Amino acid sequence: MGLLDDSRLDHDFLQAHGFDRARFEAEAEAVAAGRLKAEDSVLRGIIEPDPAVTTVRADDTEARDLGRRALENGEVAVVVLNGGMATRFGGVVKGVVEVADGKSFIGLKLEDALRAGRRFGKAVPFVSMNSFATAEATHRHLHDHDGFGAQPDDLLSFEQTIAVRLTEGGELFVQDDDRVSYYAPGHGDFFPCIRRSGVLKSLRDRGVRQILFSNVDNLGAVLDPVVLGHHLRLGTTMSVEVTEKRKNAEGKWDKGGAPAVVDGDRMIVEGFRFPPDFSQEKLPDFSTNTMYFATEALEQDFLLPRHVVTKTVNDRTALQLEAIACEASAATDEAGRKRFSLGLLRVERDGPRGRFFPVKEPSDLDAQRGLLVERLRTAWTERDESGE
Repeated sequence: MGLLDDSRLDHDFLQAHGFDRARFEAEAEAVAAGRLKAEDSVLRGIIEPDPAVTTVRADDTEARDLGRRALENGEVAVVVLNGGMATRFGGVVKGVVEVADGKSFIGLKLEDALRAGRRFGKAVPFVSMNSFATAEATHRHLHDHDGFGAQPDDLLSFEQTIAVRLTEGGELFVQDDDRVSYYAPGHGDFFPCIRRSGVLKSLRDRGVRQILFSNVDNLGAVLDPVVLGHHLRLGTTMSVEVTEKRKNAEGKWDKGGAPAVVDGDRMIVEGFRFPPDFSQEKLPDFSTNTMYFATEALEQDFLLPRHVVTKTVNDRTALQLEAIACEASAATDEAGRKRFSLGLLRVERDGPRGRFFPVKEPSDLDAQRGLLVERLRTAWTERDESGE
């Protein structure tokens, strides 16, 4: 009997949420045979800092004008990653959690897009990438708040796929209540899912040429014509915001990706792919997972590889296979050509123009709530007063 013959699986539910049966079977077989494991993701080449980083300057009028024109022409949309399982946040749908003054993460992200639309005279389409774990609660939240004032045509969404957790031996991971455990397999699903859902076509049909892509929990990633203009001036089809890498109070470096040159190849490397003995001091920048994509380049049909990620569920080890969006920076087509041209934008991390305020745990929100409210207030006030 194959894994997918297990009577505890809800096949109708899996099919409704885009389960890739063939891919799951191949990956599960590879895990069981020892051909696919977490350590396979670790890079073995020569890793060096990427010197081709553009520092974003707030007083760059040329960049501001480029970004402003794109917004005035209705060429920009916002995509918010809202499909995560929020395991460190208590398993809630993080996007609908209140941040301050009755406003949620997704409400504040949407408010930023609405404000930019009013400022520049063209609506900014707002797209949420949800998952089986977040879609229903998110749609209900937006409905209950009347879309926070957005027009229905400007609110779009699509779902990423669903997958099934495995044991370390490649069997189905079954929870204590005898249920099979499902999960959303990473934000690398963005590329095939926005295209296959028809959302990409809808955006392109209305003239959208650039997408600002960010995590729902990073309220620093506001629409800023200056940063957008730096991306446009580079002319790249994928630009990634990076910022100063830091150590926390325990002396540990930021977790996450970083721009690097690996055996001469420029890419964003996710944190778990660095060798355990790699000295993080060598790489000064840290990826915020805020990116800009040219919609034309998103028409490509491709899948990013999935990596084995270890999770603790019911105090036991479970395996997930996840695709990471930043790895599009290294993706190649059948002829070996890069699918995206890569730009790197060094932005301020915190302060009045800071763009990186991640909230991964409830304690992060408690500690940063005042900073987040002030950051958004400052961003909107500066934009309104400057006319930019």
